[in-house]
Amino acid sequence: MGWTISFDSSRSEVLAKRIRSATQADGTRWECLRHATVGNVLWTVWEVIPGPPEPPRAYRPPYRYIGCDLLAPGGKKHGWGYKDLCESMGPYYYTCPLSYLDMVPVANADWRGQVRAWHAARNRKVDVGDVLILEGFAIPQVRIVEKRGRRLTGEYQGRFYRVPPRVLARVIEQRKAV
Repeated sequence: MGWTISFDSSRSEVLAKRIRSATQADGTRWECLRHATVGNVLWTVWEVIPGPPEPPRAYRPPYRYIGCDLLAPGGKKHGWGYKDLCESMGPYYYTCPLSYLDMVPVANADWRGQVRAWHAARNRKVDVGDVLILEGFAIPQVRIVEKRGRRLTGEYQGRFYRVPPRVLARVIEQRKAV
């Protein structure tokens, strides 16, 4: 529910702990199959293999899920911390690698739709001369004046701005160059 802060752990130490496979006392095994860090969000694919059935517990099949750990510094001299979430909670983060969606059964179809939409928007085709109408930025729009691979430069009222791919996910309208 809340955050877990480790007062003496660095970011890399917190990451190492969060992707470590483990076995519980009852024999249940937690195996991290894949992991990726996007900014301060750690995405993981976990496979849980329940321990051997002992009465009154019946056999439980293995299952997989997508984990989303938010990472943050604990403050001055306070190490790093994390908040663990999973797909079924519908986290408000959509940077999950698309390949992870194919590895795990659907737990939240709406969230997966938003992840796919985020990736599609981020990978949109933009040409020099296009005008992008933005949402949630200090400038309302930007006209693309230079393109080098995925690196874009935009102009608004005579000032030039870098337009990183993450900004493309927040474009509400794109007017093509004529």
